Amino acid sequence: MQEVRLSEGRSERGRENPTSSVHQWDATSLITCAKFQLEGRLILDHALDVARIVIAQEVRQETVDAGLAGGYPDAVAIKERVDAGRIEVRTVARLSAPFEEVLDLYGLEEGDKAVVRLALQSADMEATVTDDRLLYVVLRRCGHQALFLPDFIEKAVADGIYDAATGQQLLLAVRPRRHVGFVEHSLRRLEGAI
Repeated sequence: MQEVRLSEGRSERGRENPTSSVHQWDATSLITCAKFQLEGRLILDHALDVARIVIAQEVRQETVDAGLAGGYPDAVAIKERVDAGRIEVRTVARLSAPFEEVLDLYGLEEGDKAVVRLALQSADMEATVTDDRLLYVVLRRCGHQALFLPDFIEKAVADGIYDAATGQQLLLAVRPRRHVGFVEHSLRRLEGAI
């Protein structure tokens, strides 16, 4: 797989690269974007045109270490981008005992708990991209901005990074791993139908 290098301050498409926009990603969205392509590029690389991607160390372990052990090609793609510094990995501390108890009561997996911790401990984080509905709800209840992957794509269109047709193509590319209602909702909004 060929590594795409972006010039300083510009996306591959020649637009200004919004490097000030930092988005944390959970494992579900990261894996999806490392599995599917559009125009010969991984959806993950299209996402890196939109924002700086940050992941918790536990998400790296889940997507890269466990993925490599299982022989998954998406794990190789994620590892390449981590090793190249295109995806930043952060370590986070546990929160107060009462808050950790609440996270346990939600039944979150360790990687999802780390996502919540990182969201609450990172002042530079604009939003977390996830497709896990429980994690989305917990993040929102904690006062953190959360986006489903289709919403992230819609936002890239709204911000002028991609046109509506490209946004629709990106949505169609990830459709096999997404709940159809989420994708169709975003497609129809981009079409202007709703």
